[in-house]
Amino acid sequence: MPPPSAGVKIDMISAGNGFFALHPGLSFSYFIILFLLPMMFHHPLYLAVIFTGIIILNLLLGQVLVLKSHLKWYILMASFIIILNPLFTSRGATIMFYLGNRPFTMEALFHGGLFALSLVSILLVFPAYMRVITPDRFLFLFSSLAPNTAFNITVVLRFIPLLRRRLQEVLFVQQAMGIFSLEKSRRAKAKETMETFNILVTWSLESSLQTAASMRARGYETQKRSSAMVYQINRYDLVFLGLIAASVAAALLGYIWGYGQYQIYPYLEPALPVLSWHFLTIMFFLFIPIFLEGREWIQWHFIRSKM
Repeated sequence: MPPPSAGVKIDMISAGNGFFALHPGLSFSYFIILFLLPMMFHHPLYLAVIFTGIIILNLLLGQVLVLKSHLKWYILMASFIIILNPLFTSRGATIMFYLGNRPFTMEALFHGGLFALSLVSILLVFPAYMRVITPDRFLFLFSSLAPNTAFNITVVLRFIPLLRRRLQEVLFVQQAMGIFSLEKSRRAKAKETMETFNILVTWSLESSLQTAASMRARGYETQKRSSAMVYQINRYDLVFLGLIAASVAAALLGYIWGYGQYQIYPYLEPALPVLSWHFLTIMFFLFIPIFLEGREWIQWHFIRSKM
């Protein structure tokens, strides 16, 4: 097959490739709703299933190393929130003990735990989001609406991990040269740290100037920006859209009726309620991308076993 001409756009995405095969608009909408779920519901069972679903989604998307590197910091942050919340608020009727004249209540401790679980769930959505919504997909969605803003956001999101990689490279070279030695004084170490920071900033600024010069030479912003990839909505996307719309509508209806909330003050609810249709709707919403990725994972391992 001859290569396509320069003006032809290629649809690189086909159905049947898991969650990544969906139209970027649908994937982006799903993640926006996934960001909002831990903020909307303050029930232990709801937050637990949301947290579990996000963890499973990250694992199926291949974000194991990211979870290993970040989860310990999230657990540490959550521990601080759980411990500090009863120290700043004395609400609640069940007093566990006193710290001076301030009561340490079970309700405040439980409220800190729910808040910590909600915050960690929101933070864990980002690795999955960054895996699915790549920079080219983000530009495809928003370059026509706000080209400069979309481009700046993409550059900023790329700049943070790029700085980390460059810093690791600089430190590796300096350690190989024996610059960071434990036998040096604090003043010498501080001077070497400032030199490392200077190298990192200089390298980044020089790279930015080269990128800007290259973009100007290629005629950036001289005409309307086009995309090298075309994403078209197919039947696979329409089925996903229908399932998401139905589950979100049911979730919002249940939220208006008071589902997904849990009474903490002045007393904890005596027992957790039984499973409801609304809780099953939330589980179904979380299960959709897990099912798509899990099916692809099973098919891939089945094919590999036949080789």
